[in-house]
Amino acid sequence: MMETELIEAYYVPESIKLTDFRQESIQVKGRKYIVKYPELTAEHIEEIGASLQANRKDYLAQLSTNEVVDKIDQAIQLWLNPNYRLRRIADALIPAVTGYDQDMVRLELKRYMRTFRKKELLRFLDEEFDQPAILDDFRPRKSGGMSRAYGPNTIFHLFSGNVPGVQLWSLIMGLLLKSAAIGKTSYSEPLLPALFLQSLKEVDERLADAIAILPWKGGTESLDNMAVNWGEAVIVYGSNKTVAEIRKKTPIHKKLLSYGHKISFAMIGKEALTADHYSDTLHKLAEDISIYDQQSCLSPQCVYVEQDGVVSPKQFAQGLAAELSRYHKKRPRAKLTGEEAMSIQNFRNEHSLKSLQSQNTAVYSSKDDTAWTVIYHEEPSFSGSPLNRSVHVYAVDRLEEVADHFQQWESYLQSCGLAVEPARLFSLANILGAAGVNRFSPIGEMNRAKPGWHHDGGFNLMELVRMVDLERDLEYGLEKYDSDVE
Repeated sequence: MMETELIEAYYVPESIKLTDFRQESIQVKGRKYIVKYPELTAEHIEEIGASLQANRKDYLAQLSTNEVVDKIDQAIQLWLNPNYRLRRIADALIPAVTGYDQDMVRLELKRYMRTFRKKELLRFLDEEFDQPAILDDFRPRKSGGMSRAYGPNTIFHLFSGNVPGVQLWSLIMGLLLKSAAIGKTSYSEPLLPALFLQSLKEVDERLADAIAILPWKGGTESLDNMAVNWGEAVIVYGSNKTVAEIRKKTPIHKKLLSYGHKISFAMIGKEALTADHYSDTLHKLAEDISIYDQQSCLSPQCVYVEQDGVVSPKQFAQGLAAELSRYHKKRPRAKLTGEEAMSIQNFRNEHSLKSLQSQNTAVYSSKDDTAWTVIYHEEPSFSGSPLNRSVHVYAVDRLEEVADHFQQWESYLQSCGLAVEPARLFSLANILGAAGVNRFSPIGEMNRAKPGWHHDGGFNLMELVRMVDLERDLEYGLEKYDSDVE
């Protein structure tokens, strides 16, 4: 008889008793998982929100930032054990739910969890605040006086489901600010946040009970409105349409952080196309394109390849196609919806027609399926792709001249992966930074942003806090009221 395990794709405080659920059965390697989803109403959100606020006031708000960091680190240490029960469930179920390759999920999840260890969180706090203790008490300012930073009492997080793990980053930010949180997850990946809260509960149930993880269908007005009204701050991830809809619902006095559609690209200098380097460059770039099938805004959709290397830009495009083919055999791409597959077919057809009309365009793609697609362009430009391992390769004379093609895309630019000699780093960073790029990384690391990076060019915690100042003159002025004054 097949072994069965019940998995709750949600998390609520112990005091909340939900009664209506639907279930989904998933079989993975001879084991049956019953995934349980709550049927929610606006009244549930109201009740859960009140419980979270009470739990925050009574416990989370009383902890020091270092205590919060220590507890998060203890939960992360559980996940770094490959035999940890919840990690094994995540390794099995997330690929089954998302369609991503199992080995890819396992490796990327392991790498991702490491970014939340104590030492990384302390670096993150130091990056945002000169004195992280400013989140606990008033601290002296260099200019005189004292200041304290207060996080929002409550945060509503609205997550997309295209990249596993992004939700944890947002939730942990809220914990560091001592904020109660409701995290709205997508049905396309509702599991990891709920599993992480279960592990946090193992470390400290009272801390975990300041957060609720709740999946519901996007665009459910009654639930969205109740959650937005509950949150003192709102953080939304997703399409530009989703961001625009939530922005309309969020009152002007509330803090809103939004992370919508962005495009990243890579730049390959001729010095990375020597006989010693070009093979490794191709391998790393194919990994950047293939991890989570370009669903992350950090993954490149365009590649600019400089002339005068050992291999030409066109040869590089052909080599990239071969590398993507090898990667697909090792870690196959997720199955697509009919709409996604049609988008790639249209992408190929459009450029195949151009290739018949001019030698300036060439199409290299997988046969009999849409597993990967490389479009080579002799003339540089800038364009997004339909994702799912589809990429443009543009030939350029000099990388420093590419920024002219970005002018109308400034608000969409995200990361740039660089493979150039050190002497060119700052000149390119200055040119591309002025054009709108907000993050640079080495090829092969584009999908692995480090703690403390300025997401979409802004701060993280600093964007959410409210600063309270004690002026220097007040400190001195109050001295005269000291009963023991000279």
